[in-house]
Amino acid sequence: MKRLKLSLLALVAVISATAFAINSTAIHADTVAAIQKQHKSGYLNAEGQWLWFENGQRYTGFRHYMGTYYWFINGVRQDSGWRRAWGMTYYTDAEGRAVQGVQQINGKVYDFGNNGTFFSRGIVKDAYVNVPGVGWRWVNNGQMFSGFRHYMGTYYWFENGVRADNGWHFAWGFAYYTGKDGRALQGEQTIDGQTLNFGDDNTFYLRYFDGGSANPGDDPRRFMQPVTDLQFDYDENGHPIPGTAYWDN
Repeated sequence: MKRLKLSLLALVAVISATAFAINSTAIHADTVAAIQKQHKSGYLNAEGQWLWFENGQRYTGFRHYMGTYYWFINGVRQDSGWRRAWGMTYYTDAEGRAVQGVQQINGKVYDFGNNGTFFSRGIVKDAYVNVPGVGWRWVNNGQMFSGFRHYMGTYYWFENGVRADNGWHFAWGFAYYTGKDGRALQGEQTIDGQTLNFGDDNTFYLRYFDGGSANPGDDPRRFMQPVTDLQFDYDENGHPIPGTAYWDN
């Protein structure tokens, strides 16, 4: 009798396990026909493929899922591409997620905001931004910038977006020097054992004794005497505008 009871219990356990397995399969792997018949909605496993359904129909468009938005076409998640919805432009990454913040896409840098709206604000116009996977870069019209940019009260020199420290730079017909923190120097500075004058009026250029223009082949260290009669145009804040220098004859 005891052996019979054990056999019956084992049989019940096998039947229960089989029923649970069948039920689990039905829940997690419906057929498309079953989903359509039951008018189900959501991200469902249908015949071995994850698809988005709305009222039993394969869905096309954006759907919010696990904290972000995904784009679907005929129920299939779409990765790495531009999307249009609600009159705005979006981009989904390699995992299908709508991106936000600063992003570099096909060589151009875009701004998608940081407030959970995800739509593109267009290319980054002219700013020092942290590009994911790249680092801090100066971007101009969506491209890595080379040249001087005014930032936080002084000028910095950038090469392909990267701040250039400790070096000579030529711009607007003049020579400049950026220090170890990337800032353009002014006043009297000792560089490679030579005392040089970069002025003290926020123009930052190396003073030339003969008023000649700088060329990339010049050695700036040989120009050591100040120029006293060079004038500048000024912006609305009263700051001299580099590149607008002229002689006051």
